[in-house]
Amino acid sequence: MALDRDCWPDVTQVRRAILETLVYADLFDYPLSSDEIVRYLTLPAPPETIRRQLDAGASDGAFCRSNGFFTLPGRVRLIPVREQRSKIARAKWTTARQYTRWIARLPFVRMVAVTGTLAVDNVEESDDIDLFIITAAGRLWLCRALVILVVRAAALAGHELCPNYFLSERELRLKDRSFFHAREVAQMVPLYGAETYQRLRELNTWVEEYLPHAGGTPNGIPILRLGPRERAVKQGAERLLGGRLGARLEKWEMQRKIGKFSRLAEAKGGSVLFTPDCCKGHFDHHDETIMRLFEERLAHYGLSVEPADG
Repeated sequence: MALDRDCWPDVTQVRRAILETLVYADLFDYPLSSDEIVRYLTLPAPPETIRRQLDAGASDGAFCRSNGFFTLPGRVRLIPVREQRSKIARAKWTTARQYTRWIARLPFVRMVAVTGTLAVDNVEESDDIDLFIITAAGRLWLCRALVILVVRAAALAGHELCPNYFLSERELRLKDRSFFHAREVAQMVPLYGAETYQRLRELNTWVEEYLPHAGGTPNGIPILRLGPRERAVKQGAERLLGGRLGARLEKWEMQRKIGKFSRLAEAKGGSVLFTPDCCKGHFDHHDETIMRLFEERLAHYGLSVEPADG
C-alpha cells in the first residue's frame, strides 16, 4: 500500500501504534530495534516521525531503551536475552542455508523460506528450524515426501528441520488474513526462490493493510540461486517425474498422507489444511493463542489492531 503523505497520523496515533508493536513483540519476550518498529508499525507514518516518538517515549518513560533496543516499561531485562538469542541464531542460519540448498535442488521446489523464531533471531538452542515451502502445482505431496528425506538426513546430523507449511504455486493467494498471518508473511525470510517470493507478496497485498511499512524481505540475507549444473539435474528430475509416473506417485502419497493428517486434525484440531495444493500442519493452535493473548494485552492499554486503511 502506498503511504499517503496527505493522511499522516498525528503523534498520539504514532505513539499508540508503537505501543501496539511493542506489546506484540513482548508476547515473545522480544525487544525491538528502531528499524524493526518502523517495519512492523501498524499504521503509515514517516519513519523520521516514528523515530522521534521513540526517542520521546524513551525519555518520558513510555518505553524503555537500552543498547539500541526498545521494550515495554519494566521489561528491559529482556534485552540481554535477545542479544544471547541472536548469537544462537547465527549458527542456526548457517544450518538453515546449508539444508535449504539441499532442498532447493529437489524437483518441484519453487521457494524455501524460514519462518518462526529463527526468522526474527529469537531462538533458543533447542528450537527447530521452521520452513515454508512452495512447490510446483500438481506435485506438492511428492515434493513434500522428498523434502522429508532431507529432514531425516538433517536429524541424523543433529539438526531439526520442521517444514510445517507447503503450498503449491496455484495457491499463492493466502486464505488466512489476520494480523497474526500478516506478521508471519512479513517476517518470513526467503532463502531460495526470489521470483516466487515476489509473486507471493504481490498476490497478498492485504498484508500491507496491517503492516504498511513491511514490504520486501525483512533482512539482508542473500537468496540462494542454483548453479547451471544443479538446475540441469533438477530439470531432468522434473521431466522424469512430470509425467504419468510422477502423477501416480503424487496421487498415492497425497491419499496416504491426507488420510493420516485428517485423522490427526480430528483428534487435535489446530490451524490445519490438507488439499492437493496445501499441507499446513499447525496442530498446536499457536495462531489462536497468540491472537487471544495479544487482544487481552491490548485491551489492558485500551487498544485494538485493525487494518491500517480499515
